[in-house]
Amino acid sequence: MGPMTPLRRPRILLVNDSLNVGGAERVAVDIANSLDPARFDVRFCSTRVGGPLRTMIDGRVPVGILGRKATWDLPKHVTFARRVRDAGIDVIHSHGRGTLKFVALTQALGLIDIRHVFHDHFGWLHVDRNADAGLRRALSTVDAYVGVDTRLCDWAATTGGVPADRVHLVRSGVDIARFDHVEPVDIRSELGLPLDTTVLVMVANFRPQKDHPTLFRAIAELPEHLRRRLQLVVVGSTTADRDYHANCVAMLDRLDISEVVTLVGARSDIAGMLAGADAGVLSSKNETGPLAILEYMAAGLPFVATDTGEIASAVKDLDVGIVPPPRDHHEMADALTTLMELDDNGRAAMGARGRSAAEARFAQDRAVREIECLYEELLGITGAPSTH
Repeated sequence: MGPMTPLRRPRILLVNDSLNVGGAERVAVDIANSLDPARFDVRFCSTRVGGPLRTMIDGRVPVGILGRKATWDLPKHVTFARRVRDAGIDVIHSHGRGTLKFVALTQALGLIDIRHVFHDHFGWLHVDRNADAGLRRALSTVDAYVGVDTRLCDWAATTGGVPADRVHLVRSGVDIARFDHVEPVDIRSELGLPLDTTVLVMVANFRPQKDHPTLFRAIAELPEHLRRRLQLVVVGSTTADRDYHANCVAMLDRLDISEVVTLVGARSDIAGMLAGADAGVLSSKNETGPLAILEYMAAGLPFVATDTGEIASAVKDLDVGIVPPPRDHHEMADALTTLMELDDNGRAAMGARGRSAAEARFAQDRAVREIECLYEELLGITGAPSTH
């Protein structure tokens, strides 16, 4: 297709497996909300289920729930294709590898012929040295591959077999405004904690890559006087990996730290929880973000987060948090001690630096402008005015 000036706004369909609370889901929703409505007509499709994030999607963005049960689900492929055609979609922007395969299969069946952008958030790079045949076939169909991490982009162009000119690095951003003018959750009152408790919030679904055990061991290792005034509140789904969650709960009892760790499950009020906390923490061993660090920074929270992923590497020298190596509970305990020994002014200053860095370097607008340029490049659009 040659360069063109569109007679109507291009129609973009953001596609994800669910609208549950998670990093990839949050990125997809933030993109849907942030795309310039003067330039793009945006839709959203969750191919499996809805979830709490549905209420976070801007009211101008139509949302559809497909209800597929598997990657190969012929009736749902047909339904999806019909919705795409009826809506006149110009670009499908899929998130997550299961969604990628679903869209690619719909194309392979000849049901749609649409430009396809795949946004990869895959965090298990240590076990992803190979690509199975199905994944490689799906990747071969995409018009553009967007990776949130340099390592993902390198993997896509080598192991994944995506032509290098189709691979694009777009580091995740954060919607700063989502953390402005938020009513803080009164965590101490809700959980019955003493007023002098230092509340650390960890936003992490219970999956092995989040490595909750390293954090739990670190807390058990803290000096008694620090452990007595700490409360860790873990916010995240407990059903993502039920065996892992059960093992984590049993570990709290073995380490005798159940009184200082509270698991509150998935919450839709993440911004309010962070506004009511004193600091954030994350103990992941494998990440390509992680988005939680940007959320801590946008909320003005100091943090302890392990050195995994593109975002952690980008912020570790900014003095906005403490970034110990992953999988080392001794280093994590030292980092927690450093954070706990800061006075209120010291933690507030660190959080303020984080907020400033989030605004200057990681605002959602920057990432979305890159995505918009990619859409226009794929569609051969020239001379499209920007309202930003």
